[in-house]
Amino acid sequence: MALSTLERQLLLGQTVDRSADAQTDQSAEALAALLSQGQYEQVLRSEAAQYLFRTLAADEDVTASSLQATAQQQAQQFATQHGAAGWASLTWIGAAALQAFIQTNWTGPEFLMDPAELLLAVADKYKEGFIAAAPTELPEGASKHEIGRRDQLGRVYLGAEQSKERAALDQSLLEMLAADGEEAYTLTPRPLFLALARWLLVDMACDERDQAVGSARWWASRALLAQQSLLEYPAQSLLDQIMDGYSAVEQQMPAAPAEPVPELGEDSMVEVQETVHEPMSRSAATHTWDAVGAGDRELWARLSMEHGVAYAQHQMTRDAVQQLTAAQAASGLQWEITGAKGKRTRFQEFDTAQLVLLAQSAQPARKADQGAAPESFALNDDTLLEQIAFTDLDISGQQQLRGLDASVLLALCLNVQNENPAHGLTSEQMMPFVVRVLQHPGNWSIYTMALLQRSRLEAAKTRTVERATLQLQALVDQISHPLPEAHEAGPCERLQFFHALALPSQWELERELAKQFMALGVVRSALDIFERLHMWDEVIACYQMLGQEEVAERIIREQLDLAPSRPKLWCLLGDLKQDPAHWRHAWDVSGCRYARAMRSLGAYHFARSEFGRLRHVLQARAEAQPAVRALVVYPGVVHIDYENSEAWNNLASIHMRSNDASQRQQAWYALREALKGKYDSWQIWSNFLTASMALDQIGAAIHALDRIVQLRAEKDGAACVDLDILRGIISSLTRGTLTRNDNEREARRKEQQYSKYIEHLLITNSAPLWRAMADFWFWRRDYKHCLDCYIKAYRCYSQMPQVSYAPPVFKDAVDAALELADMYENLGDKVQVVKAPSAQDGQQQHDQEVAGDDQRKAAAIEQPVCSDWKHQTKMLLRGLIGKGKGSFEGTPDYERLVEALKELRQA
Repeated sequence: MALSTLERQLLLGQTVDRSADAQTDQSAEALAALLSQGQYEQVLRSEAAQYLFRTLAADEDVTASSLQATAQQQAQQFATQHGAAGWASLTWIGAAALQAFIQTNWTGPEFLMDPAELLLAVADKYKEGFIAAAPTELPEGASKHEIGRRDQLGRVYLGAEQSKERAALDQSLLEMLAADGEEAYTLTPRPLFLALARWLLVDMACDERDQAVGSARWWASRALLAQQSLLEYPAQSLLDQIMDGYSAVEQQMPAAPAEPVPELGEDSMVEVQETVHEPMSRSAATHTWDAVGAGDRELWARLSMEHGVAYAQHQMTRDAVQQLTAAQAASGLQWEITGAKGKRTRFQEFDTAQLVLLAQSAQPARKADQGAAPESFALNDDTLLEQIAFTDLDISGQQQLRGLDASVLLALCLNVQNENPAHGLTSEQMMPFVVRVLQHPGNWSIYTMALLQRSRLEAAKTRTVERATLQLQALVDQISHPLPEAHEAGPCERLQFFHALALPSQWELERELAKQFMALGVVRSALDIFERLHMWDEVIACYQMLGQEEVAERIIREQLDLAPSRPKLWCLLGDLKQDPAHWRHAWDVSGCRYARAMRSLGAYHFARSEFGRLRHVLQARAEAQPAVRALVVYPGVVHIDYENSEAWNNLASIHMRSNDASQRQQAWYALREALKGKYDSWQIWSNFLTASMALDQIGAAIHALDRIVQLRAEKDGAACVDLDILRGIISSLTRGTLTRNDNEREARRKEQQYSKYIEHLLITNSAPLWRAMADFWFWRRDYKHCLDCYIKAYRCYSQMPQVSYAPPVFKDAVDAALELADMYENLGDKVQVVKAPSAQDGQQQHDQEVAGDDQRKAAAIEQPVCSDWKHQTKMLLRGLIGKGKGSFEGTPDYERLVEALKELRQA
């Protein structure tokens, strides 16, 4: 069944209009309307929701399994009684529980309903052991973002004390939410909301439900993604369920055009243009959506975005990129990174090239009532400007982007980070995406994500680290401690685009803040946060930095006394003591399911080159975790140490031995990961070059060859350029292989971009290289450069001392001379259009007279490639004849030169 209008509105975060009688009744339509308005509490207090747990007895002791059995039994009865409408009501209750869980742990504002109230008769027994109160006024003079502000407010927060009964119930729910041996975060607040969402949306999936509510599987995938967010590492079983859900939803979606498969790898390079005044181009994939209605396009774009977020969460970069590309095409977003002149500092005298992102939505952004945007801190630096001051571009004139398009840009920004090494250039590539989104404060969650990403990028720079830290603190505060006088964004606005973003949970955001404190040397403040959040890995790291390993051990052993069967604590003790016995014990108490124990044990043996023991560990881990079941030693090593470049490189070598294209593609991506850790390894770049050519990823191959030249040219000269690969690249350019699916402007842009990379490959002492470059310039119809390459190829031989006495060198020089003579004759009289000199070609020209400037501003001039080509040809033939006369007169090669000179004189 196709998705109904109501379902579309709910999925897109739009408000559903109530009918006149839906305001008071408990129909499925009324619950959907409440859900769309962010009234999750009213949905969860509805008669249908109360039906789920009404059979619980007042004196009953409940556990996660007993609640699941009760809820699903009652839900089945409710659906049987009410048919399709009953299934719809249950779906909206599950969605409301999911949204309430997200509001509690991700976005705020505080959700006041205690999930224990769902349990009716036993609610008092399991109610929260602390009181949620309205925000209180801060004392006069107190900082708005003061660290430790939690003590001044009586709000629900992470790490608060609970009653014994409630703590036991929440713990059993979190154990149920574990997957593939990975534990859920132990302090997750109100897990009953997520458990209920999973019971109703995931575990009760059936044909009857899916026929009644086509979007139920979409909501189920959202619930599974929330569950994955509680786990420390990706769980393959959850990913399989998520993808199955999306596949089922695609069957319910409106018709979509067949999109061309995006060419991966090339677009990860920054595409700097010389001009920004032309309109932005549209990709071929975008054009295919022109015949599809705006509503259908938005729905497909949202599905692709959430699909991409799921892949990114599971570190599947390749699949995430494909989904993001599909989302951009469906939404109609147009964007490009280009260059414009501007100033970054207050004292900068001359403009320099700056990266800027131009973007526009296919349709104007919808005007909607919005709450107060998150506070953006000013930089307040005595040197850096608040933002780049562009001289030839007015970026403030760009229109506000639609929310989904802004989400796409933020996802693409994160993709730049995922596909490139941790490097200053990577940050420079990412910042224009963030700046474009921050240009117009729009949706609360999108703006929050943009501010967070800006903080991450600025944290590594001394002049911006202060703002980065303050901004991060403000983002933490706004979720858990909003100011009482603020006009807060409501849950509808905060959750409208949440599922299309990669917003971290409240505890992950606080973890980032604490790590920032550690980077600044404020270890005690970081330690306070880590201890309160029970993040024992970081607690150990802090005490080790403070030189107090004995305190860390005491804390871990105290936690083990409280929970002796928690495998993570045993692993942490093993990390601290470097004792394999503790990791093995963690493995045993987990029932041979806790993969982290095997990861740590494997890393221990790997560091000591105990590969026999390592293989045994990896096999045990593969049996425990389906994600690595089919892998052997090297894949296991990269899972143990994700940043081990040598292991990624070796894994790629294994894949490259196969003739299967999919295996070679896996090798290509493995080498991408290897380069993140060893960006300056020309050996890995060389392997990446070979893999790129094997997959016809020419753009990536050009980038790899350029990088190899940068790393090796000074030491190895022309030997660093693989001539066969260079010829293959040039052949691909001349055949139009790279641009066959692009429109004229896009093809021209790509050719210019790749040409710039190829121009960097010139090594002056290699005749074959100059000859290959001559073919490149001939294809570009730049005959002057082409002829110049032939001249330089000839000089590589003619200027060698051996040319006057070594027959092989003399023969090579003769061949190059005669080839150059032919090119003089073929190209010399050709007329070529050449760009006239400009007043901007050099800073020294600013002082020249106005009359001279006017003459130089002519657009172009025509001139022959070489007007005196006959004279030049005679000179080169006479010169080589003179060098070879003493040793080679009378030889066939010498006579070839004499004959060519005679023919030229007779012409």
